[in-house]
Amino acid sequence: MNQKLNHRNLLLLAGASQGLTLGQINDKLEKRLLKAIGALDWALWTNFYYPLAKHNIVYEKELIYNNRSLSWFANDLKQRYQKQTIS
Repeated sequence: MNQKLNHRNLLLLAGASQGLTLGQINDKLEKRLLKAIGALDWALWTNFYYPLAKHNIVYEKELIYNNRSLSWFANDLKQRYQKQTIS
């Protein structure tokens, strides 16, 4: 299995886990010549992606190796927690 590491997502996840501010994370991204992040996207990382990844290694890997989108996580969570109906 040859997966490519997404360095930007890894840095964003680590920054969110460390409680970095938007300015601090953008400084780290800039030093690594990576694209800066906006306030809304940073809020998404700190309030949604990090809490999911913190409690689920599969989600952490999906963020870091597969660059999954918000809609992917929403669909996966919906499928995981949707009650199965018996007909």
